[in-house]
Amino acid sequence: MPKFVTNQNIEIDLELGSLGDRILAFIIDFVILIVVMITLNASLAYMFSGEWAILLIYIPAMFYSFAFEYFGGGQTPGKRAMNIKVVKLDGTTPTIGSYLLRWLFRIIDLWLYPIVFAPAVISIIATKNGQRIGDLVAGTTVIKVRKVEVAQAFKSVAKDDHQVTFSQVKSLTDDQIELIKKALKMRKEGFSADGVTVLSQKIKEKLNIESELPDVKFLYTIIADYEYLANQTFGT
Repeated sequence: MPKFVTNQNIEIDLELGSLGDRILAFIIDFVILIVVMITLNASLAYMFSGEWAILLIYIPAMFYSFAFEYFGGGQTPGKRAMNIKVVKLDGTTPTIGSYLLRWLFRIIDLWLYPIVFAPAVISIIATKNGQRIGDLVAGTTVIKVRKVEVAQAFKSVAKDDHQVTFSQVKSLTDDQIELIKKALKMRKEGFSADGVTVLSQKIKEKLNIESELPDVKFLYTIIADYEYLANQTFGT
């Protein structure tokens, strides 16, 4: 399983989406597009004619993948059906620019070759992180999404009667707490256990804390302490 490195230099394990899953996802999306275009053609034929009708029919086809990936968290209907999604190489959600680059290079990946899919297939097989040309340019890849239930993930772990263990958490930022939550969530989903260990050590070093708590419990305690103190500070 390939290892990816986050911006905080933490290694995470992500399972790449298989070539078969990606091709099936494309086929599912292609079939959906055909149905949509046929439906639009039938309904717009009575309302528009000529170039306008053609434009209105092909706009969904042109922007289908970009729109769904951006607004759907890296998943088109086909990708969702195959439980795969687009992510950055550090496991985070791509920016709109990354999605746009993936979309712009689809014509090279999928069509500019005598055999459809050939450039994309060759690139996915040849690259370590399973990247088609658009992925290489955008710094993205496609991973397998594991279906797990995360119980109201991290809505709030601090109780009203919480006893603060590490008051040093006041020096942490919201972004750092979010990073801890993401690391714990990824571990719960089976992506990376090492990331939690490394992050736990970094937090201990940053806050000058010595603790014998297991890494997971330690990080949950850090979150609870931070949330409780933040609530006390802002009176929420």
